[in-house]
Amino acid sequence: MTPEELRQRLESKLGEIRHYAGEVLPQVIAADAVDSFKENFETESFDGKAWPDVKRRDPNSPWYGFEYGNTGTYTPPHTGIGRPQSRQRKNFNPERTTAKILHGQNEELKNAIQARIEPGHVVISNEKPYAEVHNYGGKAKVFGKHPFSMPQRQFMGVTDKLTDRIYDKIKRDIKRILNS
Repeated sequence: MTPEELRQRLESKLGEIRHYAGEVLPQVIAADAVDSFKENFETESFDGKAWPDVKRRDPNSPWYGFEYGNTGTYTPPHTGIGRPQSRQRKNFNPERTTAKILHGQNEELKNAIQARIEPGHVVISNEKPYAEVHNYGGKAKVFGKHPFSMPQRQFMGVTDKLTDRIYDKIKRDIKRILNS
């Protein structure tokens, strides 16, 4: 190969790498991040750490099986110890006692995760007004009235696993470009 042919080949490869870095890589990062964050809803965890459980799964909680607007009722079973609980709980849905955390009825929090590619970086966001308090924890209000402390159930953020997965794809893709 002549020096001129080598120079042309290097320029061609550099052009491919520039195209990859400017056009393809941001899309790869965006897709991987969104997939990773949505996967957290399925595993009910973030970076290997399980989310705190919810009160609607605890039979001893007044929120057991709660679903706003549901007309069903629940009468706690008598255990044979002490007085039977005679109060029925309104808004009961037995499906909510086993439903995944943060899934809601139509997974709107999970489905609101979106990526936006801007010059020089990728922005992953969730525009639901309650996303921040779930992701970071903090003060919230039940039905906008009664304050309580929401435990953190992080679903978005940079992790070593996500970073390693993206780096592995970059190395694979650059190697493919250089060897083609």
